Amino acid sequence: MHNYTMTFTYDGEFDLPDDEAERNRDVPAMVLEKMETHKFQLVDFNLTENYDREHSKVYINDPFIHRAVLEIRLDLAIKDMKNREAIFNRCLEALQQDEVCLDYAFENDDKQKGMLQSIIIFDAKEKAQA
Repeated sequence: MHNYTMTFTYDGEFDLPDDEAERNRDVPAMVLEKMETHKFQLVDFNLTENYDREHSKVYINDPFIHRAVLEIRLDLAIKDMKNREAIFNRCLEALQQDEVCLDYAFENDDKQKGMLQSIIIFDAKEKAQA
């Protein structure tokens, strides 16, 4: 298995709690609820070792379109990658089974547009704890 970075976007309201402790506690459940109802859309996935952060700027450029950008870094097997639905389902399962943990979450404040955009990153637990 290899580690992949999956990028998801959500176009509805998604405001992160201001308090850091509250954010760290509540964001995983907020993301899981949106994933379970298929509100997040898988837009990209890459081998993590080849992942270029410049790719994510495509989704971060306009907070009016993508109110939240979510990245999940996770090991995937061949069976997990047979199609986009399988990848989505594997990420959902990882969230449900507590296989990933919140690495960080912050609000990207676009002062010119007067809009906040939530940026959320989850990482595989064994990778995050290493």
